[in-house]
Parts: sequence; structure tokens; C-alpha cells
Amino acid sequence: MKSLKITLLISLFCWISFFSKAQNTDTLNLINALKKQLTLCKNDTCRLNTLFQLHYLQQAITGELNEKNAATFDINYTKQAIRLAGELGKYDTLKSLTVDLGYIYDLTKNFDSSFVYYNDCLNLFEATNNYQLTFSIAQNILYNNSMLQNIIEENNKRALEQTKKINLLTYIIIGVLLFLLLFMVYFIFQIRKNNTLLKNQKTQIEYSKNQIDSSINYAQNLQLAILSNEQKLQLCLKNSFVLFLAKDKVSGDFLWNYQEGSIKYVAVVDCTGHGVPGALLSIVGHLLLDTIMLEGHNQTPSEILEKLHRAVVKALNQENSEHNRDGMDIALIKIDLTARVLSFSGAHRPLYLVRQNEMLEFKGTRRPLGGTQIKYNKPFVTSTVPILEEDVFYFYSDGYADQMGGDSGKKLLNANLKKLILKNHLLPMAEQRESLKSEFLKFKGKYSQTDDVLLVGIKP
Repeated sequence: MKSLKITLLISLFCWISFFSKAQNTDTLNLINALKKQLTLCKNDTCRLNTLFQLHYLQQAITGELNEKNAATFDINYTKQAIRLAGELGKYDTLKSLTVDLGYIYDLTKNFDSSFVYYNDCLNLFEATNNYQLTFSIAQNILYNNSMLQNIIEENNKRALEQTKKINLLTYIIIGVLLFLLLFMVYFIFQIRKNNTLLKNQKTQIEYSKNQIDSSINYAQNLQLAILSNEQKLQLCLKNSFVLFLAKDKVSGDFLWNYQEGSIKYVAVVDCTGHGVPGALLSIVGHLLLDTIMLEGHNQTPSEILEKLHRAVVKALNQENSEHNRDGMDIALIKIDLTARVLSFSGAHRPLYLVRQNEMLEFKGTRRPLGGTQIKYNKPFVTSTVPILEEDVFYFYSDGYADQMGGDSGKKLLNANLKKLILKNHLLPMAEQRESLKSEFLKFKGKYSQTDDVLLVGIKP
């Protein structure tokens, strides 16, 4: 009988151990799931709730905190939760977490950190005008003193003890009132100090913004003076138009043209990026093209692109840098008005010819100038086509086709741009430009401009 009792006790202990381990396993699995959920949260409220659960699940596993197990408590989640609770204004959650963290620091003898978090908790009560805890503490003090008064009353007269009690209460009330008064004075002083600081910061920001705007405006004037435009293009090819819409004040897309007697060169270039970085690269590209044209006469477009590629790599020191991978996409044409022949070569950019109401495409080589790869086995190729009487040529950067807009908020796409060109190609050049600009702005609608836009039409 005694042996049977021992066996039953051992079995009961095994079952209790089994269920305890199973419960801990379930809790650990829940913690791992919450950690995974934390990485998937899309807003701060979700992250705060998840961190709060992680904090208290750890407490559930650890059990009652003491000096030994407090050192194993992962406080990183608690700290993150405190920061988010403060930012989101979740003061009850912040109070609870701050007190817990201060207690953990006390247990681990980290008193400096403990003081900081206890002090933060006290500042929280003051900042949110939450005097409930202060009143509760005052009540406990009064209760303790009343118990002391009962002991004193046994040895002293009731009248004297009552007087002391009234005096004590008076001092407490006066002390609380003085504390509130000092706090209000300090609070008003801090508000005025912060307002002055914000005013000074606003003035500094406005000054810095004006300086930056002035610099960008100056850079815009330099870019307009150096780069080609519709007016300069029409001096050598009268029957042409240029649609240019910069995303910012300065642009990474630029037009280039050059003239050797009856031979005309025109290029549409799309540099890496837009804004100030793209603008700097555009000026470099324009000057490099001018320099290349001084090296020889009657050069083919593919020869010019090969030289420009090497010049960009050298100018940007890309052979010795792993991080500088800026480059250019380009469509370059050469028009011989005497021979009535047009030659084309491109780097990631095509040329379109509208002839007898049909559109023909001449694809560029699938490689950029400079950029991600310095050396290429695929050379640039020159395509040649005779110029007929009513031929119209178009080439452009990718900004027009990549614009987001319309009812669906998707890209306009190159196919739709080609339809617009076919629809308008019989109009005079100036009217084509205005029609394409109007269609672009109508499609863009409420959306911001995606990229710089540069589109050129030429009727040789």
C-alpha cells in the first residue's frame, strides 16, 4: 500500500512537470510569433502593442522578479515600447513600462539607470498633470500618521494631539500648494524658452532655405546658358520643336546640337537622376560632346558614343571607384542635308520615324554611357536611313512615358506616347509641342511629375 502511494505521487509529479514544460513551450512559441509579427507591423501602434505583449510574456516566463532572474530579462523590447508609447501619447502604458523597467534596474544594481527611469516616470506625472498618484501617496502618509497619533494619544492629551494633526495637515496642504505654484512657474518659463528657441530655429531654417534656393537659381541660369534649347536647335534645323519639362528647377535631361556646314548633329541625353546631381552630370556630358566634336570631322554617331563613353568613365574616375556608377542614356542623330541621309546611334534610347502615317523604330544599343559597367563587348551601331520629303523624326528621354497618372495612377507607357505622336505628326512643329505638352499635363493630373521630360521632333 505504501509502495502504491509513492508510485502515485511520482506519477503526479511527472504530469505536473510535463504540463509546466508544455506551457513554457507554448509561451516561447508565442514570443517567437510576436517577434516575427513585430517585423511585419506597418505602423507604430501595431509595434507598440506587440512590444507590450513581449514585455509581459517575458515576465510570465520569468515569474516573480528577483536579483538572479532580472539579469536575464531582455529589456530591449521594453525600451522600444517606452519610446513608442511616449511618441504616441499612450501615458498609461508608458507609466506601467517605466515603473517595470526601473524595478528591473534596481534588482540588477544598476541604480543610475534606475534613477533615470524613475525620474522619467515622475516627469510624466507632472507633464500630463496626473496628480492621482501624488494624492494616493499623500493619503498613505496621512493614514500612517493617524496610526502614530493613536499610539501618542495613549500617552498625551487628546487636545494636543489634535492640534499637531491639524498643523501637520496644514503644512502638507501649504507644501502641496507651493509645489504646484513652483511647477506652474517652471512650466510657463519652459514654454517661453521653447517658443524663443523655435522662433530662432525657424529663422535659421528660412535663411538656409533662401541660400539654397539662390544657389539652385544660379545653377539653373548656368545650365540654361550652357545647354542647347529649342531656339538654338532651330538656328540649324528650322522645322523642329523641343518639349522640355524639368522635374525640378534644374534637370538631368539635356539637348545637344552641333553643326558642320550642311551636317547637323542632335542628341537627347538622359543623365542618371534628376535635380542638382543630374544637372551637374548634364553639364559634364554637354562639354564632353563639344570636346569630342573638335577631335575630328564627319564622325559617325557610333564613333561619338564610343568616345563619349570613355570620356565619361575618365571624367568620373569610374575605373578607380566602386561606388560611382553614374551614366547617361542617349539618342544621337547625324543629318546630312546635302546627301539627304540621317544616321542614328543610341545608348538605351531609340529613334522613331513617321513616314506615310506609319511609325518606324530604330533601336539603340542595350548599354549606357558610363554607369554600372565600364567595359562592354557590344559596340555601338550606326543605322542609316534616306530622308524623304514628309519624314518626321522623334527621339526623347523616358520621362514622358514613365509619368504616373490617369484614372488608374499607372504609367503612360511608350505605346501610348507613340499613338500621341502619330496623332499629331501632321501638325506644324509648334502646335505638336503644345499638343504633346497639353496631353502630358492632362494625364499627370493630380500626380507629381515623375522625372524630367525631354522630347524632340525634327522634319529635315
